[in-house]
Amino acid sequence: MRDSLATTLGLLLFGALASCAIIPSNLQLVSSSADAIKITRNADCTQPPVATHPASQTTAALNPHHIALLDWNVYKGQRANWQQDFHTLLQGQDLILLQEALLSDTLQSSLDKHHLLWTLNQAFTYGDHETGVLTASRVSPLSSCGLRSTEPLIRTPKTALVQTYRIAGTTNPLLVANIHAINFSLGIEAYAKQISSLQTILARHDGPLILAGDFNDWSDARAAVVQAMVTHLHLVALPTQPDNTTQVFGHTIDHIYYHGLEAQTHHALAVSSSDHNPLLVVFRVMTIPPLPVPSAKL
Repeated sequence: MRDSLATTLGLLLFGALASCAIIPSNLQLVSSSADAIKITRNADCTQPPVATHPASQTTAALNPHHIALLDWNVYKGQRANWQQDFHTLLQGQDLILLQEALLSDTLQSSLDKHHLLWTLNQAFTYGDHETGVLTASRVSPLSSCGLRSTEPLIRTPKTALVQTYRIAGTTNPLLVANIHAINFSLGIEAYAKQISSLQTILARHDGPLILAGDFNDWSDARAAVVQAMVTHLHLVALPTQPDNTTQVFGHTIDHIYYHGLEAQTHHALAVSSSDHNPLLVVFRVMTIPPLPVPSAKL
């Protein structure tokens, strides 16, 4: 019954999306830069990197003792009170992972106002704006690459974005992966393939790691696929609050997983500005010694 409902919804959405969605022929990253929007078309995570961005002591870095993260499927910012909630939630965040991000003037203005850098892995153009998964940060990423998978029924892409960031006091960067998983399919073959592709990329990383997003794991079979990846990568699942986390068919579908970090505080916030509730967490790196105390001046 669950699969038949997903199929029905998928077919209904197909007609709506097909008339207004423009899908790029290849994977395409859209990102902010000093004076313009930058488009990168050769940043597929499955291909050898075209260029590297090595960390140095002068590269801006995250604070290993306090890394605040927001994860939220923003439903393309379609609800009236979205902008107000988004502005409030951005306060004090170091990393912002959005799914169904619509690159509107409103979204860009909010990110710019908070002095955040951002990269979007474009799924398609909706109206006049690119949409997909978007990750914003207070420091520049060292590297960025993306993955793209096609929904079997509605034929629109779902995307994932993988980036690394320097952490002060360590040579091992933080990897941050943002995923919007396949939703509409007759079975789990395409879903499992998407998760497996991401797992392969994450398994190459040696250092702290965060994987978050809308996993659409609304069935036991889908949840088992995600759990197998989590087990293989030795990830820790951020505890969820059933009353506030978004659930479909009794399954929580938004998750944050991590490795090499400790969650200091976390909560899910009930909102009406999206069909998903945001997740917020503050991490610290497990292997970093305390910051030295400045000596008193005589």
